[in-house]
Amino acid sequence: MSRQRSRISILLSLCLCLALLCLVPAQAGAVGTGVIDRVLCSLNFEPVVMMELQYVSVSTSSPNAAITSAWWTDANGSVVSGQFGKGNYTLHVDYAANPGYVFGQGIPGYVNNNGGGVSVSVSADGSTASLQKTFEAIIWTPTSIKDPTSASADYGGWVSFAASSMYAESHEWYLESPDGRSTFLVSLSNANFPTLTYTGENTERLNLHNLPGEIDGWKVFCRHWSVDHVTWANSRTATIHVNNIPAPEPTANITPVPLTVPTPEPEVTAAPEAVPAVMEEPMVTAIPDAHHHEYKWLNDDSSHWRVCDSCGEVGEKEPHLFVWHETRDATAEQEGEETGVCSVCGYTVTRSLGRADTASRSALGLGEKLGLDGFSDVQILVAGGAAACLLLLIISSAFKPKRRRRRR
Repeated sequence: MSRQRSRISILLSLCLCLALLCLVPAQAGAVGTGVIDRVLCSLNFEPVVMMELQYVSVSTSSPNAAITSAWWTDANGSVVSGQFGKGNYTLHVDYAANPGYVFGQGIPGYVNNNGGGVSVSVSADGSTASLQKTFEAIIWTPTSIKDPTSASADYGGWVSFAASSMYAESHEWYLESPDGRSTFLVSLSNANFPTLTYTGENTERLNLHNLPGEIDGWKVFCRHWSVDHVTWANSRTATIHVNNIPAPEPTANITPVPLTVPTPEPEVTAAPEAVPAVMEEPMVTAIPDAHHHEYKWLNDDSSHWRVCDSCGEVGEKEPHLFVWHETRDATAEQEGEETGVCSVCGYTVTRSLGRADTASRSALGLGEKLGLDGFSDVQILVAGGAAACLLLLIISSAFKPKRRRRRR
């Protein structure tokens, strides 16, 4: 009987050890065997002059690696905070390999699927990697975020207009005639409206004082200029309304005085006068009508540009600035997918992320169904079988009848 109990105890101990070993994740047995062959980085915006640093985000789709830190430095090597200015800026991204993987020496790096100008350095043990790439800050066309609204005031009163935009360094206010044929800077308005006074003609708020009646129906708009006056954008127009314009004073009536008819003098025949030469009127050069561009975006796979609907003017091409989002998870059966949307023109592309690592997965997917992520189907089945054997042995030993010793 003691021998039988010893055997049962040994068998129970072996089953328990086997069950504990099966509960160790499969990845633990693969430490140092997986090699990462590339480093990927997704950047939603490249540096833009006057863009706040908080709007720029960095992410990665590198398999079996994660970002631990990311920062920018300027041309002097100082860490950037606040917003970008003009010049060059360098992106720094640090990565750590997931457990069971190391970075290969001399591996390439990519920023938004572009390997140009990207450098990667790997630590001696392959556990960490660093990526760097230098960009020249882009100057964007200003984007209007607030347009002026029409305003009215009494004759001799004052009105105020406000406009604002992103990526604008300076501003200019213009006056436009009701028919749109005459446009000039507010600072040059005294020739047309001698009594008009103004403030803020080069800021985001314009104030017009001492409104004359002649300015009723005229319009104002603000022109936003980018850094270094490289490009500009106009706001929408707003109309000036002048109320209670005084009626013009009536012209005084003058009674004509009759002229005395002189005594006729003897008629003298005069020599015929020379016919003067015909004088040609000076040619007047027509002033072209003021034109406000109404742009729309066009694009291709790599860039976008603006075209004016009315005049056909075409702007310069600029590369897409994609913001990437994962739209399909990677599994052992199908490749993952992420979608990039250009934050400027809305152009959309998709790209593959590859299939998931199959080291800890199989066709049944028991680990995912039972909430045991990281365990293979074989591990779960073996652990379950061992637990079942242990349970049967316990039950059988509990209900097995005891033998009575015979008395001699």
